[in-house]
Amino acid sequence: MWKLLPIAGPAREPYRLLTGVEYVVGRKNSSILIEDDKSISRDHAVLTANFSITNLSQTDEIPILTIKDNSKYGTFVNEEKMQTATSLTLKTGNRVTFGVFESKFRVEYEPLVACSSCLDASRKASLNEAILQLGGHTINSWTEECTHLVMVSVKVTIKTICALLCGCPIVKPEYFAEFVKAVQSKKEPPQIENFIPPIDEPAIGSKIDLSRREERKQIFKGKTFVFLNAKQHKKLSSAVVFGGGSARLITEENEEADSFFSTPGTCVVDVGITNSQTLVPDSQKKWVNSIMDMLQRQGLRPIPEAEIGLAVIFMTTENYCDPQAQPSIELKTATPRPTLSQSSSVSDKLMPSIPVNTTTYVPDTESNMDFSEKLKEIQSSRIEQKFRMSSQETSTTKESAKINSNNDNISNTMIKTKIADYQLSPTKFLGVNKSRDWASHQQQTNSIKNYFQPATKKSKRMELGRNMVSRKNHYSQVKKN
Repeated sequence: MWKLLPIAGPAREPYRLLTGVEYVVGRKNSSILIEDDKSISRDHAVLTANFSITNLSQTDEIPILTIKDNSKYGTFVNEEKMQTATSLTLKTGNRVTFGVFESKFRVEYEPLVACSSCLDASRKASLNEAILQLGGHTINSWTEECTHLVMVSVKVTIKTICALLCGCPIVKPEYFAEFVKAVQSKKEPPQIENFIPPIDEPAIGSKIDLSRREERKQIFKGKTFVFLNAKQHKKLSSAVVFGGGSARLITEENEEADSFFSTPGTCVVDVGITNSQTLVPDSQKKWVNSIMDMLQRQGLRPIPEAEIGLAVIFMTTENYCDPQAQPSIELKTATPRPTLSQSSSVSDKLMPSIPVNTTTYVPDTESNMDFSEKLKEIQSSRIEQKFRMSSQETSTTKESAKINSNNDNISNTMIKTKIADYQLSPTKFLGVNKSRDWASHQQQTNSIKNYFQPATKKSKRMELGRNMVSRKNHYSQVKKN
C-alpha cells in the first residue's frame, strides 16, 4: 500500500492511498487537505496508484504511483520542480514538496502479502477485492514475503506454523474490508486484536499464544532436521529454517555414517515408511529401517512430524523435537522393523510416495484434517494397541490366511480402515504408569499427529472401491458354494 508520510510542518497522520482512486492535493475540499500553506493551490496536484497486473500473486509487481502537477507555485520531487500539467512516476523514498514552504512528504510503499488458508470461494473473492484496493497481493503458499495469514478459524497447518515462526499476524478476512473502509473515511486502521480468528483445535485447547513472540524465531536454533524423504523435506524444511534451524535431505545416494545421525542437535524426522507400501522400493525400506534400528540402539528416537508444530505452538523443545527425551520407559518406535512387517495397522498415508494426483498436500492447498473426527479416533486407541500387539506376533502366512478367510475378510477390512485413519504417525508411546505431563503430551501428539500429513481424497475413494469389490467377490464365492 502506498503512503504519503509528512516529514516537515505540523504532525500529521500518514495518508494511505487506495488503488484506482484519484487523490487531489489542495487547500480546499480536497482528498489530501493542506490548509495552513498559502503556496498551495486549490487543485494543486493529483496522486494516483494503479495496478498494471490482474494476478495478485505476482509479488514482484507493485502498484504504480504517479503524480501530476496543476499548481501555481509548483510541486517538487527530490528538490526538482515538476513541469506543470505533466505526470511523473514516484518510487519508494522519493521526497515530494507541495508549494514553496513546509508541505513536505515522503512516499513509501508498505508491502502487503496475504496468504489465505481454509477459505471458501466467496471469502476468497472478497479478500482479493479488498487486497486489490489496498495495493497488496494474495498468495496460496507461505513464503518469507507474507505479512498476514488469513483464516476464518485457526487450524494447525504448515501455514499456521510458518506464520507463528515469522511473527506475522493471523487475522479474519473481514480485517481487510474494514481496513479499506478506514482508509476511505480517513480513520486509523482497524486493530488486529479485534480480528484474531477463534482457535478451532479442541485437541490442543484454545489458550494458544498467537501473538508475535521473538523466541519462536530461534526455537530450532542449533538443531539440524534430517529428512529421509524428498516430499517431507519440501513440505517441512521451510518451517525449520524460519525457526532458526537447518534442514537437510539425506538419500541412499548420499548416505552418511551412523555418527552423523547421532550428533547432538540432529533430529531425524520419522518417515513413516511401512512394508505394506508396494510403491516404495525394497532398498529404500531397508535403508530407512536400518537408520531407525541404529537410532534405537543408541537410545535415540525419530521425531514425528507433529512435534515440529507442537514445539512452535508451545514454544519449547524440551518435550518436543528432542531425540533423547523418552516419553516413558516403555517407548516403542512403531516405524516397522522386519519383525513387524505383518502389522496391518499402519496406514498407507504415512508414506506419501504414491502418484501425485492421488494426494493433496497442505502447503499447496487449504485442506486440513478434521480434528473433531480425530477426537473420536482417540477413544479407539486401546483397541488399536491391542490389535497392533497381536499383529506383531503373527507370521506373514497366518496374517495372509486370516485376511483371506471367508469369516474374517470383511471385519479385517473394516479394522484396517478404522486404524489407518487413526494411526497418524509411526511413533506410538505405550505405558500404564505415565506421568500426567507425558499423558498430556501423548494426547496432544496423537490428536494432531497428521496436521502436516497429506489430506487424502482420491486414495480414500479408491480404498472404499476396493473394499466394495472385495465384498462383492466374497458374496459371489459364498453363493457359488
